[in-house]
Amino acid sequence: MSKLAELFENEAVRNFGRVLRNMIRPPIDNKTKKEKWSPDYSSLVELEYVEKSEDFVDVIKRLLRRYETIARKHNLRRVSEKDLEELVKIVDEYGVKLVRSALISYALVKGGEENE
Repeated sequence: MSKLAELFENEAVRNFGRVLRNMIRPPIDNKTKKEKWSPDYSSLVELEYVEKSEDFVDVIKRLLRRYETIARKHNLRRVSEKDLEELVKIVDEYGVKLVRSALISYALVKGGEENE
């Protein structure tokens, strides 16, 4: 398996990608037919322009802080400490550019749990 395939199949990358996807594409409330919260593109934009690993960690911190507010209110699954530790390790291994590309890619593709 190629190194790039290993990166995209990494569970931490997938889990953080899902968090980012939830931020930019909130689910629709069945009763009101409206999004459950306002889309938050700030994390996506910040992640797009991060270059250094120290800055990457700061962007992830802000993403998690914003997501925590939404997750508490809507009882959403959070990423684990293990995912966070793994994400930092793969940034060291693959570099910020590849990891951020993988995260953004997961955020922008349709997830298996989404409706057609």
